Amino acid sequence: MMQDNILFRSFLKEKDLPVLRNILESTDYFYTEEVNIALEIAQEYLLKGEGASGYHFILAETESLAIAFAIYGKILGTEDSFDLYWIAVHEEFQGKGIGKILLRKVEDVVIGLSGRHIWIETSSRPLYEPTRKFYLKMGYRITAELPHFYALNDHKIIFVKLV
Repeated sequence: MMQDNILFRSFLKEKDLPVLRNILESTDYFYTEEVNIALEIAQEYLLKGEGASGYHFILAETESLAIAFAIYGKILGTEDSFDLYWIAVHEEFQGKGIGKILLRKVEDVVIGLSGRHIWIETSSRPLYEPTRKFYLKMGYRITAELPHFYALNDHKIIFVKLV
């Protein structure tokens, strides 16, 4: 089984930066600016560390190469809410249950950090329909839609789950 060969780690290394870019670009979901933002977050994490940056990472890897990752963090000013900023699986490994395991691992860590709510934002573009279905299947519910947030007719869909 594919999942048996996957290891998960909760830290980031400098050598992961080009791999994260490759994962994001392989999906054809993200604009260049979005890829750059994810890499800026990773660089901030590497520079400041998990505590000072506020970002947490979980990477899925096989044969020492990252194939999927999640970035999440506590929402400042809240008692128990966390944002899932990014979750991405390299297109060659999609549909194998890796995203599901990765998201469950994020949820487990959030619970361990006394978190109770995980918030996720995504686009309303048709391309993101499988992503929205994935979140619903994982027990998240839509709590808001912000019209024309990203662009004309590209709304922000906000999901939440009580963990």
